[in-house]
Amino acid sequence: MMEGNEPLLIALISALGVKEIWTIVKKKMDQSASKDAREDKLSLQIILELKEKIISLENKVNGLIEENVNLRVKIARMEERIIKSAAHSKKRKTN
Repeated sequence: MMEGNEPLLIALISALGVKEIWTIVKKKMDQSASKDAREDKLSLQIILELKEKIISLENKVNGLIEENVNLRVKIARMEERIIKSAAHSKKRKTN
């Protein structure tokens, strides 16, 4: 790989000097690190948003479970009243 690029590399070093070449390489490395940092920040933001959504969904599920329990209690009470009413109605008809 280096064999084909040696003349170009020598020409660049001769024209620009080692310091300038290092400055270009360092700038490219810094840009890459900055891009990685932005991607990490974006990933963290997405994770935090998803965490908030999960917490919200957990709260909704818990609310629905509580509502379901309350409705089951109401249904049981209504069934009990209907059974008592039917029994009372049956007694009246037999008398």
